[in-house]
Amino acid sequence: MTRSSFLLLDANIVIQLFKSGAWQQFVANAQIQIARTVLGEAHYFENDHGERVDFDLNVYVAAGVVDVVEVGLRELEGFLNQFDQSYAEKLDPGEAESLAYLMKAPLETRICSADAIVFRVLGNLDRGEQGLSLEEALDEAGLGRKLPSQFCRKFRSD
Repeated sequence: MTRSSFLLLDANIVIQLFKSGAWQQFVANAQIQIARTVLGEAHYFENDHGERVDFDLNVYVAAGVVDVVEVGLRELEGFLNQFDQSYAEKLDPGEAESLAYLMKAPLETRICSADAIVFRVLGNLDRGEQGLSLEEALDEAGLGRKLPSQFCRKFRSD
């Protein structure tokens, strides 16, 4: 895999990477970008025994492995105003900030998500090819593994 640019917009994507043990290898194979909002959301996961396992993304930011991107409030509001309010309300803050950033990012930037609303928004913006499931991202990095259905290629394409 060439070092691709990703926005890991959903805290659940970051969490799933840590939970599956793929985070370290994944960040070694991809240029990771996350929205500032996600940086504030993703801190831990629960293991198979229900125990909390904490992680700190700031360590990866400080090491230059993860880039934090952000969008100003006015820019974010302008992005969200393109959509019917009931549609825009389905986007969580990390998704909204990531999608707004995508509109000004280089075309090779892709968004890795596990939320159907993100893929619908990308389709409405004629940017469906910039959406990526975690399964696809891991496959490109040579780190394929079995994942829950919402993280799979089929979920993105349905």
